[in-house]
Amino acid sequence: MKEIIPEEIALEICELIRERNRKKKFSFTKVQCWGCIKYSKKKGDIRTRCLFSSEKNDNRGCQLVNKVFDNEYQTMK
Repeated sequence: MKEIIPEEIALEICELIRERNRKKKFSFTKVQCWGCIKYSKKKGDIRTRCLFSSEKNDNRGCQLVNKVFDNEYQTMK
């Protein structure tokens, strides 16, 4: 079982990924982030972002956030 990602760290990673994607002209990750953010702004609720969509309430609903957390944050322990 994967470790739960604390909400503040999940949101921090989400912003980091968005910043990385801003520099790209086009990528599938950029489109995924764009859709996620657009939908959450349309709903007016940050809780509708992909990272909160996990059934286990572990903030692992976004594979992009999971990848960064598992690769970069787990090694910091």
